Formats: sequence, C-alpha cells, structure tokens
Amino acid sequence: MTLNELQILNLLQSNTKATYSEIEPLMKIEGHDKYWTTFSTICSLIQSGVMVSDNKHPSTYSLTSYGRVKAKEVI
Repeated sequence: MTLNELQILNLLQSNTKATYSEIEPLMKIEGHDKYWTTFSTICSLIQSGVMVSDNKHPSTYSLTSYGRVKAKEVI
C-alpha cells in the first residue's frame, strides 16, 4: 500500500466515514496535482474493494468489511 492509501485507511478507521475534503489535506503529491493524486488514490481503494462511496454529492467514503480487515493487517 502507498503512503496515501495508508493515510486514508487511518482516517476511516478513526472516523468510520470521510468526505473528499477531509481526505485531500492528508495526501502527499505523487507527480501530479493534489486533485489527481487524491482522486486516483480513492479510485484505487474503491476498485480493490477496500472502501465504498455513497451515491450522492458530496460523496461519503467508508471501509468495506474487507477494508476493515485489510486495515488491521497493514496498520
């Protein structure tokens, strides 16, 4: 897992839910701008089944049951 993915896992373990605006300040820029880094990290975690988002604006992100197990493994 990347440092940014671990940052999101830590946030979601402590808060259970988070919005984009809560996640973005935690991101370290990885060669692109902060928006792209945040967006691609969120997409990666959703695609791998670690977290989900609700279908509204602004989205709220939370860990799946698999994500909670994975967070315990890597943190």
